[in-house]
Amino acid sequence: MFDGVTIRDADFRRATFDAVAPQGCAFEHCDFRGQTLDRRFQPLFSSRRRSVFRDCRFDEADLRAVRPGQARFERCRFDNAKIDGWESFTAEFIDCTFSGRIANVRVYGRPWGAGAANLDPMRKINEFRGNDFRKADLVGVTFVHGIDVGAQRWPQGPEYVVLDKIHQRIAKARVTVLDWREHPAREEALEMLQSAAQLYSNQMTVIGRRVEERWSAPAAVQERVWDTLARSIA
Repeated sequence: MFDGVTIRDADFRRATFDAVAPQGCAFEHCDFRGQTLDRRFQPLFSSRRRSVFRDCRFDEADLRAVRPGQARFERCRFDNAKIDGWESFTAEFIDCTFSGRIANVRVYGRPWGAGAANLDPMRKINEFRGNDFRKADLVGVTFVHGIDVGAQRWPQGPEYVVLDKIHQRIAKARVTVLDWREHPAREEALEMLQSAAQLYSNQMTVIGRRVEERWSAPAAVQERVWDTLARSIA
């Protein structure tokens, strides 16, 4: 057990624990590179009192068996880390770097879910800014509930799209789609717009791939929908 302590310059790469239970700790310049963190490590990130990770390295680490909990990560590196399937309901990320393939992750800009009522310290927003995704391959990754998309650095490839005023765009795009003559494409596009309206119900600016498995519409229809959304507001 660690209670309210600062752990600095620790190398966790060969560490094994039957159980680990930090409470309100700070981990500074700690090395988790290449480590596989199984469920025994979950309390590192979801202790009753929030732990903070500063300038820590998680490169090549396999973090799929854990979740970020209510932890706060400052200037940490996740280069080629495996975080597939993460649901970041209450975690905070500031000036962190991500690279490599990231799949099926959802990040919330405000505390959400069962843990939101038990945060220590309590807060109304999840701070999420200055993060660098330029070398990441985002697949099925969603930023919702107030994430400031403009405060991050994103991949610049043509497969990505960033759109503001998404709800106004969806409303105007729906009117345009209703005039499409091809019945199957029209219905698929309307279904995609409806799903997008629900997914981004509490998000103003969105980033996504132009073609995603999350949408049931064929790739060509998805591309056309994003183009319609982009043109819907001059």
